[in-house]
Amino acid sequence: MAYSDFTSLRQLEKQFGVKQQISRFLADVKEKEPSVHLTFDLEEAQEMPLYNSEKAKSELLIMPILKEIRRSNKFFNIFSGYNFDVNGSVGLNGFCDYLLSTDTQTLEVNSAVFCIVEAKNRSVEEGFAQAGAEMLAAQRFNESEGKSTPVVFGSVTNGNEWVFLKLENNILYIDPTRFSLESHGLPTLLGALQMIVEQFRN
Repeated sequence: MAYSDFTSLRQLEKQFGVKQQISRFLADVKEKEPSVHLTFDLEEAQEMPLYNSEKAKSELLIMPILKEIRRSNKFFNIFSGYNFDVNGSVGLNGFCDYLLSTDTQTLEVNSAVFCIVEAKNRSVEEGFAQAGAEMLAAQRFNESEGKSTPVVFGSVTNGNEWVFLKLENNILYIDPTRFSLESHGLPTLLGALQMIVEQFRN
């Protein structure tokens, strides 16, 4: 069993006691205007055959968004396709699409704070359980490293829509807002990501 084998939030509750709750924890997002660099990248991406390729969406839509946030927040690193084996005996193992870590000088994750699951050809909702499992693993990993993080964030995205999650006190909070990278919604999406990473600046 691995992260991707968690297909329902019910599994997380039965196995780990993680309960779910709808919560608009990103209700007061301040818009963050995209750079010329990001705008160009996304416009160029729209000229390519994205939607039949998971790899293309990952490289041309998701990674540019994450790199944009990192440019103004150099205190975290992005790990893509990272093998994050925390406890295989309970299914907390496997590859994470993206892990954001507050370690900037290492080749391995030493403190995971934000897990991002690519929904691939599934609906965004189908990635919630996998994201929750990765977030739980991140919390347990950090604790084992002596870097306890009471709150871990996550997101599920299909490249266009992003939904954000927060794990705190064994409750998986799901913000019902659909953040979009379409031109009218991109500043709000970037603002949501900025709001999350700001919490780990120190």
